[in-house]
Amino acid sequence: MKKLLVLLLFFIPFGLFAQESVTRSEDGKSLIVQPKKHVAFFDADSVRISMKMFNDSLATLKYIISSRNVEDTTAFLLTRKIPKNYRECIGEKLPDLEIEDLAGNKLMVGENKNISLIVFWSIYCSPCIKELKILDALSEEYPETDIFAITGNSRDTVRSFMQKHNFKWENIHLIPDCSYEEKYPIFSDIQVIPFSVIVDRNLVIKDIFVAEGMRRMLTVLDSLNEEYE
Repeated sequence: MKKLLVLLLFFIPFGLFAQESVTRSEDGKSLIVQPKKHVAFFDADSVRISMKMFNDSLATLKYIISSRNVEDTTAFLLTRKIPKNYRECIGEKLPDLEIEDLAGNKLMVGENKNISLIVFWSIYCSPCIKELKILDALSEEYPETDIFAITGNSRDTVRSFMQKHNFKWENIHLIPDCSYEEKYPIFSDIQVIPFSVIVDRNLVIKDIFVAEGMRRMLTVLDSLNEEYE
């Protein structure tokens, strides 16, 4: 994620020059840069800001970039990755959903354990990989919890990724080729990974964790597992 941020900050200034044309002078000895468009930067509330403020906001990792052309101006806009009200989903019920793991087994979330932890991830997300490695190692400490790792990456891609890095993750149900926006439209506004959801046997959402790290997640799992002892 940090590497992606560095690349974004590196390429934004060069992207600005793409809005310019370069021609030769009449004598052919020099180049003349002629702006074709103006450039403007806006925050997530559509307020115009400086390029420095734009880059400082990107550094928080809370935003993604979009752009649009308006007459002679190219506008770069910040869009929040995480909606302010995502925790309002707590208490709602997820739909029953049959899913298929990497080995082709048919599974149902909430079918076998009192608690299910659903982690949405991608093979291109380093924090996701670290999180799943930790969860796989700690899974025996949470006997009442099933862990489902859902990704939109294809079955072959995930299988090759696991083999390449010699990952086993035998204590996690790996669910490939599964778009959470389609399966769980309630989460369609959350455009950042990893994010994780804890549900009970009735698929009622107990808590949601969006880019918050492991500590609070494990604290909640500890508390819920104690309830079922």
